[in-house]
Amino acid sequence: MVIAPDGLIIVDVTETADASKEIFKEFRKISSKPVKAIVYTHYHHDHIMGAKTFVDDPENPPEIWADIKLLDTIEKFKTYAFAIRYTRATRQFGNYVPDSNGGLGNGLAIGEEGFVIPNKFVDKPTVKANVAGLDVVFMQIPGESNDQIGMWVPEWKMFFCGDTFYFAFPNLYSIRGTPMRDPKLWYSSVQKIADLKPKYLVLSHHYPVQGKAKIQEYLTNYRDAIQYVHDQALRYINKGYYPDKVVEMVKLPQNLADLPYLQQCYGTVAWSVKGVFQLFLGWFSGDPAELLPMPYSEKAKRMKELVGGVSSLVTKAKEALKSGDNQWALELSSFALELKPDNDQARQLKTKALVALGDATSLPLAINYYKTFALEVSGKIQLKFQPEYIHELVYSFRMRQFFELMPAMYIAENCSARTDIVLFKFRDTGLEVYVQLRNGVAIISDSKPEGDGVFSITFASENLFRDLVIDMADGTGWPFPFIEKVSSQIQFIAPFTMTRFTEIMHCFDCVFHSA
Repeated sequence: MVIAPDGLIIVDVTETADASKEIFKEFRKISSKPVKAIVYTHYHHDHIMGAKTFVDDPENPPEIWADIKLLDTIEKFKTYAFAIRYTRATRQFGNYVPDSNGGLGNGLAIGEEGFVIPNKFVDKPTVKANVAGLDVVFMQIPGESNDQIGMWVPEWKMFFCGDTFYFAFPNLYSIRGTPMRDPKLWYSSVQKIADLKPKYLVLSHHYPVQGKAKIQEYLTNYRDAIQYVHDQALRYINKGYYPDKVVEMVKLPQNLADLPYLQQCYGTVAWSVKGVFQLFLGWFSGDPAELLPMPYSEKAKRMKELVGGVSSLVTKAKEALKSGDNQWALELSSFALELKPDNDQARQLKTKALVALGDATSLPLAINYYKTFALEVSGKIQLKFQPEYIHELVYSFRMRQFFELMPAMYIAENCSARTDIVLFKFRDTGLEVYVQLRNGVAIISDSKPEGDGVFSITFASENLFRDLVIDMADGTGWPFPFIEKVSSQIQFIAPFTMTRFTEIMHCFDCVFHSA
């Protein structure tokens, strides 16, 4: 909370409305001034989803500042590959692991979302503004995300840095699943902050740092650690070493590794090194054995033949676990389950190996991932979207963006012979989108594609179509309950019929459920 002359500025708003309500109660013990502005430093869930608590009148919200890329970034994150990212993020943050540590503190809370759409945008490297009577400078500082901004208050020599700096080695690659975050962009952003020579550095996840000398020391070491990992990884990559070997060779210098704010409790040097490799060279390590590798199922069969059957695999896994060779126990039990998914002994061994691996590491995110996966393997939990969360998700993105998602929902193995062109029209917004099916793909366009015949379907409203998507996601008797419910509100242009529409919609999978 920033107490400005004319009111309050709230920088980042936590991950849920429930969490932000608790915080606002504490803020109100300090100041009763009205909230004049909210600042989203970047799109991550834990920085934007508690905003509505700070908005008195939704019809007349305060200034809400964000990078110009924030909305597009949210929509891409919440559509493309979101189902598997949701699953992996649940593992990473240990939502089902008792007393889990999220790396930067407690695991993420789950609750009511309260995102409010921004109305002020940072569209260039620096934007000067007077917010609530306070002169500030918003700066683009990409790092943990490409839409990250910071807020500089020149009068106070104070910088609000979002997640460009926190008390942990930076998460240059996130195991929940992200493209590698560009280390050069990140350490350049840290340098931009250092160049301002702030007297106060306000972090979004930890206590602020006070004092020019201390801040310069912290930022200098932080940026240098990022550059060191980037440069040394690239040096060994250029020498032809494979990723695992580069991981062995790149270690932080001891003077950096010993610093309390560079401990590997969130990001790690090893994960970052692999990310640098992928950033420059992609998935192929250079080892020819990876070009056309043996399928995992075939490898499991070969392993079974080597050791003398599935029972021998299980026995060897048991011996490995007993001797503390937990990684080998995990791999052997995984082979056994690949061949016999109902083998209870192999399942128990894999569960124990995962727990043992979690107990043996000090990396919070690795602990969470191992132990959550153990709960899944044992059958104690099943990670999937809750129905109400699917509903929130479907209603949170723009309709045109949903159609961009449809190609990744197309069930090609069942529908590759279809050659339909469908025009979706929405009376309430005027949106018109064409979906063309051919060669096992769904092609989305705003103008009529080449081809014979267009089947047109008009919905009374976009929300009607969202209801259809939710029925698909719920998987409860689709499509008939939906058809009965809304048939009077859908208009078909002959020769298109509900029967044909149903056939086409059966060609689309529910992307909101991950394996």
